Amino acid sequence: MPFYKTTTADIYYEVHGAGTPLLMIAGMSSDSKSWQFILEELKKEHTIILFDNRGCGRTVYEGCFGLETIADDAIELLDFLGFDKADIAGHSMGGMIAQELVLKYPERVRRLVLASSSPRLSQKTKYILDELSKKWEDGCDMADWFRIMFGNLFTQKSLSNKKFMDAVLIFACAYPYPQTLQGFKDQVAAITGFDASGRIHQITHHTLIISGQEDILITPNESRVLTAMGGRNEFIIIENAAHSIHAENPKGFTAALLRFV
Repeated sequence: MPFYKTTTADIYYEVHGAGTPLLMIAGMSSDSKSWQFILEELKKEHTIILFDNRGCGRTVYEGCFGLETIADDAIELLDFLGFDKADIAGHSMGGMIAQELVLKYPERVRRLVLASSSPRLSQKTKYILDELSKKWEDGCDMADWFRIMFGNLFTQKSLSNKKFMDAVLIFACAYPYPQTLQGFKDQVAAITGFDASGRIHQITHHTLIISGQEDILITPNESRVLTAMGGRNEFIIIENAAHSIHAENPKGFTAALLRFV
C-alpha cells in the first residue's frame, strides 16, 4: 500500500488515471474510498490524487492536529508526486482544508472546488457532532450510530429507500479501515476549531461552490457565504442531494466538476 511519510504521520494515498492533476480532499469521517461513486468518470480525463486525512482510513498519525496540518500534508503529497500545481476539490471538512491550503499555498492551486462546505460550522452542526461523539463514547451500537449519522447526510428520498440505506449501512459496518473514536474526536476538534470567515476575501482563485439542495449540516445559505471570496466565484445548487452530494447525485456532481476544471 502506498504511503508517504511526514515528521508526524504516515499518509495513505492513491493515484488514478492520467491528465491534469486533480487533488480530492475527503470530508469528515470519510477517506479516499468516499470518492468511489465518481472516481471512474473523473480518472478518464484527469490524474486523480486521493489521500486519507489524519483521523481516518489508513493514515497513521501522532498527536493532535488542525486543518492547516492536513493542508500541509496535501502539499507535501503533491511535492512527493512531483506536481507543482493542481486543481483542488474538497468536500465538507475537505473544503475547509482546501481553504487553508489555498490561503497558505496560493501558487500551488489552479482552480478550486468547494462542495458542501463553508468558512466555519454553525452552532447547530457543532452540536450535532458533539452529540455523535458522546453517543460513540457512551458505547452506542455502531449500526445505530451510523443510522443517526446518515440521517444528517442524505435526503429524505434516500433515507426512505431501504435498499440504498441497507447497502450503505452494510458497507459502513464492514469497512476494513474504520475510523476510531479517537480519530473522530480529533477530527471534531479540528473542524469545530476552524474559522476562515475573516480570511476568505484573500482567496482570489476561480472557484466553484457546490451545495446540495437539502443539506442540513451545511445549508446552501451557509455555503453561499463563500461567494465573498476575492476571486471569480460560481455557486450552484445540486438537486436530489443533501450533504453527501457525490454519493446521492454522482452524475450531477461529476458533470459540474468536470465542466469547471
